[in-house]
Amino acid sequence: MKIWKQITSVLIIASLVIGGVYLGDRLTTRGVSRQKYIKFFEEHKEYDVLFYGSSHVLSGVQPMELWDKYGITSYNLGGHAASLGMSYWVLRQSLKYHKPKVAVLDIYDMYAFDQPYMDISFMHYSMDAYPAGITKFNAVQDLLGGHSTQEKMELLFPFSVYHSRWNEITPESARLAFDKSIMNSNYGSEVRYGVAVPPEIKRVDPDITIGGSEGADEYIRNFVSICREAGVEVCFMRIPYPASQENQMADNRVMKLAEELSVRVIDLMQDDKKSDNLDSRVVNWDTDFVDANAHLNAVGAYKATMYLGQLLRTYYGFTDKRNDEAYSNWNTDFRELYLPIMSANMAAQSDFKTCLMMAAYPEYETEITATKAYDPDEVCEKLSKLHGDRLKLTYIAGIDLDNVQADNIVNYDLDGEPMYESVDISGEIKPVLRMTVKERDTGKVVLDKMFVQ
Repeated sequence: MKIWKQITSVLIIASLVIGGVYLGDRLTTRGVSRQKYIKFFEEHKEYDVLFYGSSHVLSGVQPMELWDKYGITSYNLGGHAASLGMSYWVLRQSLKYHKPKVAVLDIYDMYAFDQPYMDISFMHYSMDAYPAGITKFNAVQDLLGGHSTQEKMELLFPFSVYHSRWNEITPESARLAFDKSIMNSNYGSEVRYGVAVPPEIKRVDPDITIGGSEGADEYIRNFVSICREAGVEVCFMRIPYPASQENQMADNRVMKLAEELSVRVIDLMQDDKKSDNLDSRVVNWDTDFVDANAHLNAVGAYKATMYLGQLLRTYYGFTDKRNDEAYSNWNTDFRELYLPIMSANMAAQSDFKTCLMMAAYPEYETEITATKAYDPDEVCEKLSKLHGDRLKLTYIAGIDLDNVQADNIVNYDLDGEPMYESVDISGEIKPVLRMTVKERDTGKVVLDKMFVQ
């Protein structure tokens, strides 16, 4: 009897310790990682596709659009600055929850650094949501080999680095820590806002490669073998980006390795090779990037996702599940979560090109009334063409500010640069255009703004 009491006491103490650590971890850990993974963990049906890679994947593939246009279920498990090593361990951990038909790994930056190099601050985004266990322990040992025990503990038990946040906890923050409605509305991906034009980059011959960084080939081979052992088809993908010549040589090396491993490569760059400069038939170099050296913006990601959807359906024969009652929650999430949040994000923008870019989505229709002072540059012209007949442009003598809410009179010029505080947009400077965006299905106005030249 005494032994059983001792055992019971130990179990109770252990339960209290584990429960305390869980509670402390949930209350003090910042929720970005948890928000990313909530939908992934809670989905009971298997996904058609899971995407892995760096921020190129994170901002370049939109699962909700893949669903709405093709009825393909997917989740974006890309991470900020994720190394090959991180993608491999995210694969290992994610397969404990879901075994998709296809796992897609983006080839960007596979040889950029000796593996598994990446900043530990970015590791939290991809790792924190996964519970402690043998797989996570092995991941931490591998990803932080040579680092201090304190750094490893930080990644294995995020509570250890966030414990100083106890004084920030309020009843409301405690409620939000367990609120599952606060989630990533686009099934793991992150939309980027802005328009930037990359420089011209000379194309590199496909036969020219670069030496592999230490550990890269091993992670690639292990990624492929883990998928095949789990009965998951694997393919590589190249998201369109302004690849430097060194990047192109690294991509070429991965292409050859893919051939050796008999792995399909979905190349969304699809260079037409009309000149000596790098190009893509999938996206437009002048309108579809958010920064000049790397990432697709929202409409660029939409284009890449649409092209990707065609290829996935062709290669893997996915059935369209949009009318399947078992997947009705996906339609609900698109209509009630994804689209309203995208509309709200568009309404929050102050740069005209960004608003014009986001309104190019087929879910919207746009009306612009402009004065003769509106002189669109080449990028604005190209962005306008993306709308097709969903954009109506009317020139008028002047814009009437009567009955216009003050919040909609934007104190920014067309390039998003703030006007001086002393400038009265309704006095010294007059607006040159008014942009109104509505949801096509409902007619709801989601953006109504004035801009100056």
